This record gives sequence, C-alpha cells and structure tokens, in this order.
Amino acid sequence: MKALGESGVVAILRLRDHGLAVEVAEALARGGIGVLELTQDDPAALAALRRVAALKGVVVGAGTVTDVATVAAVADAGARFVVAPNVDPGVIGAALDAGLAPLPGALTATEVAAALAAGAEMIKLFPAGPMGTAYLRALRGPFEHVAFVPTGGIAHDAAGDWIAAGASAVGLGSDLVGARPADADLEGIEARARVAVASARAALAASSRLAIHMGDGAEPGA
Repeated sequence: MKALGESGVVAILRLRDHGLAVEVAEALARGGIGVLELTQDDPAALAALRRVAALKGVVVGAGTVTDVATVAAVADAGARFVVAPNVDPGVIGAALDAGLAPLPGALTATEVAAALAAGAEMIKLFPAGPMGTAYLRALRGPFEHVAFVPTGGIAHDAAGDWIAAGASAVGLGSDLVGARPADADLEGIEARARVAVASARAALAASSRLAIHMGDGAEPGA
C-alpha cells in the first residue's frame, strides 16, 4: 500500500514476449511506476517474474493467479502480492499464509464483501473501465473505507479520474504496455508512465487538500 500510494498506479504486464521484461520494468520505474504486476497466463511468465523481482526499487506481484499451487510458485519467485480476476477464498488464504498481499478481483457488492471476509484488504475492481467512475463512486457508498484498485480498460491518462472517484490506486494494462514490447517501445512506455503518474498524483494531492480542508470544519466549496 505504501508503494502504491507513492505513484497511485500499478502497471500490469500481460506479456506474450518476455524477452524485455526487465527493460520494460526499468522503463516503468524511470517513469515513476515502481509497482508491477506480471500476469501468470503465459509459460514464460514465472521466469520473467523472478528476473524482475531481483530489481532494486521495484515491488513486483503476480497476476491472473487462480489456484493455490501458483501462489506457492510466485512466492518462491519473489512476488510481493497476488492478483486474481475473481474472489477465491482459497487463493486469498494461501497468499496470506505465504506472506503476500492478496488483491482479488471483484465487481459487485456481494463479491467485495466476500473478498473482505476472506481476509483481503485491497480489492481489484474488475473490469472497471466498462463500468466507469460513477460505478466506483456508488460502490464506495457501502464500502467507504475499502482500498479499491480499478483495473481493466483504463487509459493511462485517465488514472487521475479514478483516483478522484475514490480509488486508492489504478491498474493500467495494455494502454501502458503492449503484449510484445520491443526496444523501440521503451521510450514510449516511460513517457506514458510519467503521464499516468502525474495524473494520479495530481488527484491524490487534490484529495489530500480536500481532506485537510474538511478537517478544519469548512464545507465543500466554502
């Protein structure tokens, strides 16, 4: 949570060519994104996770983790958190037992409540993009203190919109990094990361100023 709070963005690497996984991670870090998720839905993903986890200044998690056996494998490879597209109490429990932070995917209020009951502290709101920021605002009514990380179909320059709607951080995927990055893409990846982080940080700063303002007893807009 501390690392996420510094940039407000987690980069999701759903790669189909992992040859430049380390270089992509370094480009994202230069752009200000130090929290990365490597999805485990490709045969080369686990080895790439191990390489990226060895980098300094980067917090790496495993994505698309849908079974307990994968939790053990990614923990051994150096993952710090586990992301799933669904709510599976077994996966959540295995992650906690392994000392990893679980980030299960939930969309409905029932799914959010089930994830919390299983021990999750962060919730991946998925798929968030098609639902829009208004949906997150509505969901935060009964779940005001839940740390939501909207993911799925979100543009890199829209990160701040989701933070302003109440997200703790935003997950950015293919709009930030393509499935088969090349050397020529690294500069663009870094540039998009900078835009995303600037957008998120501006919204985080604005929400902090509003919280301080409200703490002084003033009404919004006063």
